[in-house]
Amino acid sequence: MIQRHNIPPLKSLCMLGLLALCVNTEPLNAQEGQANKPRVNNEKPGSRGQVKRVHPHALKLILRGKKEEAIAYLKETAKFDVNPEHTELLLKIAQGKKNAWKYDAETWPWERALPNTSLKTKEPSDKFTIVFGGGAGYVPENERVWNTIGSIDPRALLLLGDNVYIDDPETPEMQRFHYYRRQSQPEWMKLAKQVPIYGIWDDHDFTTNDGWGGPDIEKPKWKREVWEIFKENYDNPYYGGGEKQPGCWFDFWIGKVHFILIDGRYYRESPKGESPSMLGTAQLKWLKKTLKKPATFTVFCTNVPITPKVKPGSKDTWDGFDSERQQIFEYIAEQKIPGVVILSADRHRSDAYKIDTNIEGMYPLYEWQSSRLTNQHVHGLIKHSLFGYNEKQSFGRVDFDLKSNDPTIKYTIINIDGKPIHNQTLKRSELQF
Repeated sequence: MIQRHNIPPLKSLCMLGLLALCVNTEPLNAQEGQANKPRVNNEKPGSRGQVKRVHPHALKLILRGKKEEAIAYLKETAKFDVNPEHTELLLKIAQGKKNAWKYDAETWPWERALPNTSLKTKEPSDKFTIVFGGGAGYVPENERVWNTIGSIDPRALLLLGDNVYIDDPETPEMQRFHYYRRQSQPEWMKLAKQVPIYGIWDDHDFTTNDGWGGPDIEKPKWKREVWEIFKENYDNPYYGGGEKQPGCWFDFWIGKVHFILIDGRYYRESPKGESPSMLGTAQLKWLKKTLKKPATFTVFCTNVPITPKVKPGSKDTWDGFDSERQQIFEYIAEQKIPGVVILSADRHRSDAYKIDTNIEGMYPLYEWQSSRLTNQHVHGLIKHSLFGYNEKQSFGRVDFDLKSNDPTIKYTIINIDGKPIHNQTLKRSELQF
């Protein structure tokens, strides 16, 4: 029996104004309307279990002028055998060699393959496959997931956040290092030259764990530069509202399927404020306008899950923004927008949910979530999911068949070895008023 889950009503917070300043309820130093203080995690040494942090920690030491400490650390961690050429790269910087990397693309010593969304534009659009996922911290032994995705040869790959795990928004050199090392790996390079890759960010790419940027365009001052570097490394159709309204939201089409990808971090407010916004005024206006465009299927892609209680006890998902979430659902119902399916990331597993919006006459919304492309760290399964998988790294495969009288969309969880785990098929007739 499929269990339904209602969106809880908006709850008012009793803490307002001066009281909010006097009582320490935030885990960080943020107040409503402000960004939180980033909690950088590359300041701790990496280990065999956290190999993705080994070289970032060494780079951090170098950037802080602790070059002798960096050299000793790099020599010590060389035994982990994690990309020895990256160890040599950083040793050259620490030792002050003339041919060392200058923290830019021009002096990066290896070939890189960047996303190219102009690929496959002439392929069939009435029957096709896309792949989506998130949670792709750099773990050498799991980089083979890109080969697994490549073997499917999808029409597109959607990266929905936590794509490289930078966790250092105030350090441009660190951001570029994370992008460049992924783009230089052979598995990624092969895929990027074959499949269009679209990307949005989540907390670990934009700021740090569970962080938010606040409603101000230019504050904190690091926001715009993080955005500029993101644009250097993705080939999306457009980026938010452009220079006047930075962001990484955008939409695109494959035939009659409309993909809408949002930015859930740049303008996000503290989830402990009263009726906070995840999207900000400009993006919410764009989203409503974009949702109205007629399509056979509208695929709404969000960086964090929208189904209630999939991260118990946390307000980092849409649970912290239930007023805005309900506003979106009500808009879909008011405008009678058919064919909406939700894709999301963030939780380190793959699963499926059925949402009852508690809106009379509204068809149930289905959410398919996947965010453990390469990550070692895993999150537990949720009892109220339709199904879930977390035993190995995985991603979501979505097949569209628009040829039939009643078009279908099918979700399949695929693990890193290419094995199908669970699947669900929806007909267009199930997603209409």
